[in-house]
Amino acid sequence: MALAYQIDCEAGPGQESVALAPLLEGARARGVADALEMAGQAAILLGGAGNVLHAGESAKALLGEGLRLADGRLVLKDERSRWFDRLLETALEGEESANGEGIILPIPDGGAMRVRILPFEGGKRNPAQLLKAIVLLERLNSAGPEMVNTP
Repeated sequence: MALAYQIDCEAGPGQESVALAPLLEGARARGVADALEMAGQAAILLGGAGNVLHAGESAKALLGEGLRLADGRLVLKDERSRWFDRLLETALEGEESANGEGIILPIPDGGAMRVRILPFEGGKRNPAQLLKAIVLLERLNSAGPEMVNTP
């Protein structure tokens, strides 16, 4: 109650929605994270500067070998890091990479995963929206043509 009164006094009439926008967008991002986790999709949610807003438990289990989480950011340390950074920048700009392009990376258990970075709908148009991109991690079979990486 005190927060609502303070917002009314500071923002003035009609400004409540502006003051609540960041709170609502935070709730929206959390809802997306929960839905992805419930669907069994390993995912990491990114903010506008590429900062990690949320990493689901199934996604955390795949991190560590090829893709790491360091200081609140995703880090790839190999010869494909520039390509990964380009995919990340494209998604954060609100654009989808050509053909849903992704990258194949190793995972801690010796297998591999496909990593795709997708823009979140409306992220570029809505400055209050915290969630700008979603990183989808997909565990791959241990053998097969899908293991071939195309730079």
